[in-house]
Amino acid sequence: MMIKNSIRQLWRMKGRTFLFLLLLFLASGLCSLGRGFWVINNRNIAKYEDTFMTIGTVEQKASSVQELQDWNAETKEYRIYRRPVYHEYIPESVLDFEGADYLSGPERRVCYGAYCPEYEMYGLGMDMGYIIEATPLEDVVPDHPVQLKVTKVLYGSGLMENVKITFCDHWNPEPEMLYQGKTYVMHLALWPGHESEKEFSDDDVQEYRPSYDLVSTQTDTDGIPMENTVGEEYFYDEVTEGFYETETGKRWMNQLACMEYLRHIFPVSATENIYLMMAFYRGDVYISSGREFTEEEYDQGSNVCLVSEQFANKNGLALGDKVTLPLILANYEGSTGWMFSSSSVRIASLLNAKGEIYQPFENNTYEIVGIYGGMNGAGDDYGMGYQEIVVPRRSIRNSDENNIIYYGPMKGYTTSFQIENGTIEEYMKKWEKLGIDDVEITFYDKGYTRLRAGIENMKNIARLLVVMGTVMVLLVLGYFTWLFILKQKERTAVERCLGFTRRQSFWSLFSGILLLLLAGSISGCLAGASLSGKIAGNIGESSYYDTSFGNSAAVTIAEIQEEGEDFYPAGAAMETMLGILLAGSIIAGAGIIYNLRQEPMEMLGK
Repeated sequence: MMIKNSIRQLWRMKGRTFLFLLLLFLASGLCSLGRGFWVINNRNIAKYEDTFMTIGTVEQKASSVQELQDWNAETKEYRIYRRPVYHEYIPESVLDFEGADYLSGPERRVCYGAYCPEYEMYGLGMDMGYIIEATPLEDVVPDHPVQLKVTKVLYGSGLMENVKITFCDHWNPEPEMLYQGKTYVMHLALWPGHESEKEFSDDDVQEYRPSYDLVSTQTDTDGIPMENTVGEEYFYDEVTEGFYETETGKRWMNQLACMEYLRHIFPVSATENIYLMMAFYRGDVYISSGREFTEEEYDQGSNVCLVSEQFANKNGLALGDKVTLPLILANYEGSTGWMFSSSSVRIASLLNAKGEIYQPFENNTYEIVGIYGGMNGAGDDYGMGYQEIVVPRRSIRNSDENNIIYYGPMKGYTTSFQIENGTIEEYMKKWEKLGIDDVEITFYDKGYTRLRAGIENMKNIARLLVVMGTVMVLLVLGYFTWLFILKQKERTAVERCLGFTRRQSFWSLFSGILLLLLAGSISGCLAGASLSGKIAGNIGESSYYDTSFGNSAAVTIAEIQEEGEDFYPAGAAMETMLGILLAGSIIAGAGIIYNLRQEPMEMLGK
């Protein structure tokens, strides 16, 4: 009865009632729109935080450039080339400064080489060079193509004894005389021949040139080359009776063993986060079966590993199988991607400074927990090496100081770290205070910074809409409370004179107002929430992302947007509606109570 009476009274004020509904609908919709924006943006930011990753790469700048020259026996000229010079190598420890707040790293990844004779890295078709015994057909200085007779093939396929080959000491401006009747053991590689030789042959000419793999490249932990027992251009020796029992002859026998070693050496990377490796970060490779390492495995240095699909398929390995990795090499200069391609291995020598084969400094057995697919072995500095194996960094516990074959500065493809998304500017301010000018840091976040800036702008708009909507709701509620309640004192006085109790009189006024609040707030909030989802979706179609390492970020953003296309912020609409109902009820209830506190006759008198 009270509700009917209240509705009847409101119907007598149709204009005010419909105006109140319209304004409350608009105010509620505006407030709900802003709140919906806010919820959607917070949701997107949370998703981006889980999806995006900010990686910094570190590279030491060269101190100067050195000009070098190589002799060319064909042109009889020196080839001039330049290489960077570093007066000193800046250690990785400079990245450990107060306030850096790394999520992973910083780490400088070493390219390790594991000798695994039970597995095959390169087949017999791979040209690894030749070790032969040969004698000149005459006394000759090999500063041009000369003829040698092969007397024995110690290593290499495609050569036979008693055949003649063309040889040139191509890069030596002052080669030594070779004497007829003497036998020389040589380490050679096959190269295209001189253009001048083509007039004597219809086919492409080839020649054999010196290979200097007997010269050790071993360095100490500071990058200083270890003293060799042979010269820089050492590639041959005269073979005499009992030669291979001498120290020099034993070096040649070690080199023979090294030629076979090269077919079974696999690249190994040790990391504390596989996404610090650019190939994983940019999506060139991905876990195709199994799983990544866990945080516990990283922290404890567990003996687990990731292998490539090629390695697993070639060797009949599967998840859960064990792989033993005797590490014999450590390269602090190049990356696994550059050092081990599918068609070549860039290792100058497997001999240490004493002419001996490097011995393992670490020998662990790892369980395969993941297999990765994608591109590897392309010869890319930032890519994966051919059949590369990845292990947790802390699983390698022994020192590699006696097995370093190359040493160099920090490079973008070997040194990296992860920081929290959106903190690049803050990090760089702290870094610049250190005053280290010879180190360059490059960040990759797949466009997160720009994306976050756009979301923050939308969030500010959402705040503004919420404030405007709230103010508008309060003004509407206040004004119409005054119209429907405070200006209706006569009605309240008459009802009280007719015998209505205070409670009955309260519900006579409040029930109608409550119905209007429910109708206006529910419809407005639902409309605002629906509109916020559509507008946010349209705005999100324009995305910014970094394509420096491919367009994987575009795919990621598209997936997030597609997942959120049908998202409806129902919770935000409900919260807004309840807030408006509460505010309206308090304001209306306060006005009614104010009226009811006055005496009926006093109100009629006024």
